[in-house]
Amino acid sequence: MGNSNQVNSRLINFYERYSSHTDAQILEILKNQKDYQENARSAAVKIAIERQLIHSDQDLLAPEFQNSRNTKLTLFPQTTSVYHYHRLVGSIFRFLYVLSFPPIVYGFLKYAEGYIDETILGVGIGLAWFLLVVLLKRSGKPVILIPLFGILIFVGASVSLKIGENRPIRILDLVILIIGLLLSSYFLILAKKLIQNKPAAVE
Repeated sequence: MGNSNQVNSRLINFYERYSSHTDAQILEILKNQKDYQENARSAAVKIAIERQLIHSDQDLLAPEFQNSRNTKLTLFPQTTSVYHYHRLVGSIFRFLYVLSFPPIVYGFLKYAEGYIDETILGVGIGLAWFLLVVLLKRSGKPVILIPLFGILIFVGASVSLKIGENRPIRILDLVILIIGLLLSSYFLILAKKLIQNKPAAVE
């Protein structure tokens, strides 16, 4: 009984939210129904029937409502679902925020060892990265990626030199550095693509 009430509550919430959507937005949800929760889909179907956009659930079997893009594997995923768009962007930027912590932690560790210059450098890089990521998310301007990639290149070069000073060279450290740089670059590029290709319903 409790689960049934919870499902009905969610369905009502989606129905109330989608009631303010335009016909085009409702049809967009139905065309990308696989990207949505069952309650969200049901609410959109109910509204579409009420507005006579479709006659019944059976209309969703038509080719125009069978979006095949979900079966394709792509390096940079895209979505026309506003809900999934916000979740994807949120996850990407959380990762980018976390990347500001290692240089800050490094700076404090060097402070404990008495290396003030490296402390300032580490904390400065971490704070600069964090502020630039915040600015990128709020403004959506791809030009902010230039200093972010500049920081990545500087950090990569600096860490590579430190790794190179060790004899013998620690291959594992080098592999971790390369993976970290590739992942950071990937998420920056993905953030840029998502910012430039927002779903029509995203303001």
